[in-house]
Amino acid sequence: MKNNERHRAAQRRSAFGALLLTTTGVLADSSVEVEPVVVTATRTGDQWAQSALSASVVDAADSRGDQALTLGNMLSSVPGVVVHSRYNAAQGLRPAIRGFGSRSSFGVRGIRVLVDGVPLTMPDGQTELDGVDIGLVERMEVIRGPAAVLYGNGAGGVLAINTREPGDHPNGSGDFIFGSDGYRRQSVEASGTEGNFGMLAAVSSTQMDGYRDHATSEANNLTGKLRWWGETGRLALTLHALDNRSEDPGGLTLDQVRVDRNQARPQSLSFDADERITQQRLSLVWDGQSVGEDAYQVRSYVGQRNFTNRLPLAANGQTSYGRLFGGVGAHYSHVADWFGLSHKLTFGADLESLRDDRDRNNNIIGGEKGALTQRQREEAQSLGLFIENQTALGENWILSLGLRHDEVRLSIDDHFLSDGRDDSGDRVLRDLNYSAGLSYRLGEHHTLYTRVATAFETPTVSELANPSGGGFNNSLEPAHALNQELGLKGETAHWRYEAVVYRIDTRDELVPYVDGRTFYRNAGSTRRDGLELSARWQPDEYWQLTTAYSLNDYSYRSFQNTDGKRLPGIPVRSLFGEMSYGRDNWYARINTSIYDRQYADSANTARVGGYAVVNLRAGILLKGWAENLEPYLGLDNLTDRRYYDNLRINDNGGRYYEPAPGRTFYAAMRVRF
Repeated sequence: MKNNERHRAAQRRSAFGALLLTTTGVLADSSVEVEPVVVTATRTGDQWAQSALSASVVDAADSRGDQALTLGNMLSSVPGVVVHSRYNAAQGLRPAIRGFGSRSSFGVRGIRVLVDGVPLTMPDGQTELDGVDIGLVERMEVIRGPAAVLYGNGAGGVLAINTREPGDHPNGSGDFIFGSDGYRRQSVEASGTEGNFGMLAAVSSTQMDGYRDHATSEANNLTGKLRWWGETGRLALTLHALDNRSEDPGGLTLDQVRVDRNQARPQSLSFDADERITQQRLSLVWDGQSVGEDAYQVRSYVGQRNFTNRLPLAANGQTSYGRLFGGVGAHYSHVADWFGLSHKLTFGADLESLRDDRDRNNNIIGGEKGALTQRQREEAQSLGLFIENQTALGENWILSLGLRHDEVRLSIDDHFLSDGRDDSGDRVLRDLNYSAGLSYRLGEHHTLYTRVATAFETPTVSELANPSGGGFNNSLEPAHALNQELGLKGETAHWRYEAVVYRIDTRDELVPYVDGRTFYRNAGSTRRDGLELSARWQPDEYWQLTTAYSLNDYSYRSFQNTDGKRLPGIPVRSLFGEMSYGRDNWYARINTSIYDRQYADSANTARVGGYAVVNLRAGILLKGWAENLEPYLGLDNLTDRRYYDNLRINDNGGRYYEPAPGRTFYAAMRVRF
């Protein structure tokens, strides 16, 4: 234990040394005029280089030639972000920010996700990224670390996704992609603006046979946008609909992986494990300008989701629910001079609601529906009130103070009373969180900042499932996190960089375990010490080099004889590097993602070795009968490295491993007219 502590102390000293080295090495070119990057996910439209928080901005223009399979490739360049389950559509993409989100058995947890300013995350904290057409994504903003003052329930941070808006002139495009493992994608898009009105319509369909047995998937998306611009703002109406079906090959033991990496778990075949989803979602947003520099937003959304799945087990192995969800919110930003200082005061509220009518049935061999075992209505409502003030303390100092109160009510109404008991109940979870940030401009385009913030994260309705029967697991509590960080960031004509050291102390962290289904318990306390470095260098108009490095010292401090053990599912170190070149009508990119060792269980008995994956992209623009004809291709895992796409944390049968495919390719044709 003493050796481990000395090792971690050395890592922390190295982290601070790297931060100081970065500080002294990049300030020489501070007089260059650059176009400022604005981060809209802060709800105050902060300039990236001056904001007192850890944030990354990813543009789709820097990821030309990607496969449009998941958001994972774009997120690879963000330090502190680890992505799991790129190839198992039934589990869904699972990003983790600073380790928050790695606990999830499927989908996204611990991270608030927005699409075009509207929450994709449900009021209990669960998010499914299937509500996004990957081909329309143009920009992502990632706030790393607690952002409770901004958005409430979520300890890891914020992922804000911006999709394509209607073009200034009538235009259209079509894509066709095919590749390894039966991958096919077709999409058609049309948009344009006439007067004060703009329109966009897009349809896409993606099919994949899968690298492993029993891994076919199909995803169909429809997106429609209407925009109206007035003298004082913009009205945005957006419709998104999806129809997905995915088989789940399941997790394997290490012995099964060694015999055949391509095989599915035998029970997944026996019980025909899969899921089927249909969803429709409609949002309406008004972005307005008020007096002077004041701005505000009013947003609303409503949706309906139908879900069915079959798990690889008999008892309670089939689930279905019909979901209604919606929400309203608003915030207002007021700019004023008070007491001789410039202020930007932002305040607002969020109100969200969810209702699931859920059934559980036994699963019969072959995937047939068995006897009904549970029927209940599950509801979640959340109300959040927030206020944040940014004060300019002289020419170079900015102080940011924020406060937010959240109330989350979760309830179950038991409709299955034939078992002789009523498991109805409700829980109300309240929390008050604060944020304080201070930034100092070292030069015109370089900022040193520090930030302290708290956050909370409630269990979702499904995570509150009682392992001993129906109703809630009343022993499960929300997680609470305290984040402290020190960072340096800046941008010049050729550079953009950021360096951050942080510590996050969390009590009652939510930890999964598997007993047939996945259930959850609280860890007493955990600690996350980390270093994040990122840089983008563009020496001229043709070349660009991007790199990101993370050092993660995450451990349990108090939890079931695992004190000092590392948190599972997160590599100790990760490194991303990409070199791209674009000239005239062609481009090429090569990147690599390198991951250090990690663990698949809290006891650290299942160690997973590190690996590196190299990817190549290339494309060309041709002038012909269409305005632009763009063929492009990609090679993933160029060196045919064997690694795991996903780890099923704390599986009690040792079925931790979901193997990733080896070397794969795809080829595509895009037409713009």
